Amino acid sequence: MPGTTDSSAIERCLDAANRTSCEKTIVFDGKDYWIDRAILLSSNTEVIIDNCTIKQNDYVFDNVFRGNNLVINGIDPYGPPVDVTPIQNVKIWGKGDAKIIGTDKPRTGYHPFFHEYQEMTGDFWGWRTHMFSFSYCDGFELSGVKLRQTMGWAISFDHCRQCYVHDIDIRSSVKNGDGINFRSGCNHCTVENITGFTSDDTVACTALSRGKNERPLSKYLSVSEPYNSSHENIDGSVHHIKISNIFTGGYHHGVICLAANGNQVHDIEISNVKETGEGQREATVKVYTGYGEGYRSGDIHDIKISSITSEKAKYAFLIHCETRNLTVENLVQNNPEGVTYFKK
Repeated sequence: MPGTTDSSAIERCLDAANRTSCEKTIVFDGKDYWIDRAILLSSNTEVIIDNCTIKQNDYVFDNVFRGNNLVINGIDPYGPPVDVTPIQNVKIWGKGDAKIIGTDKPRTGYHPFFHEYQEMTGDFWGWRTHMFSFSYCDGFELSGVKLRQTMGWAISFDHCRQCYVHDIDIRSSVKNGDGINFRSGCNHCTVENITGFTSDDTVACTALSRGKNERPLSKYLSVSEPYNSSHENIDGSVHHIKISNIFTGGYHHGVICLAANGNQVHDIEISNVKETGEGQREATVKVYTGYGEGYRSGDIHDIKISSITSEKAKYAFLIHCETRNLTVENLVQNNPEGVTYFKK
């Protein structure tokens, strides 16, 4: 229809598809798509991105994809949602040269903690900076796409289970440009065959959330975990995650396991993590606590790490906490000034 934006056309398509409770497939093809706001997906939805690009317009401050299950606070639309309801069975996969690209010109906003205007990118600005943000989802798959110009974390899950992320190429340069984050409450997920360059951790298993609580003014103006930040008494543990075939360069770390505030990270398998040699990392794989208090000895437990290769990182494997049932084998340090295994 003449005069219709791509975002409006996408929403009309999704509205028509959502009139049925059956499984539905949405295909992006034939042209590139320029969006003004997030594409919201309901349960039982498959998205195919067929040899085309989905691109954010200038000054967009939103996700590219997220579930339609967030009840947004009308007074504070960028803060914690009022509620997050369950969704299930969402699949996004790319064919051929499928790309998702963030905005060329990020929005600028006033940061009251720093008393300055700044680009609204990175974790100070919360969950809207995530390219993919999915909360309270049971059954999710993402594959076959190239992710470019992320505004924060590329892919973030909280309180999700049965997620499968594979065959993704990510290139990020923004502050806090993580690749794939399994945040508090995630379990029984798999990530494999990831390439590219991430300006922060490529894959993170991070259990920090204490659930809904008062938020005094700080440098973090919004939350990063929509479900966990809008519910009380959550189980913040991250467990039964398999991570393999990670071949990236970047900064900070290739893979991390991080726990604090009484949460646990356990039953994690990490294998075949190799650096490309691009960038400069502290560690290829790191297991630690911080960003909160209340860590108990052994809150990180039953971790299997194998076939880790550092090219430029200071440490092939770095540990900074007391764990239980940690096994590490086949570490390779190719940085002549680096260390293979170090425990702080």
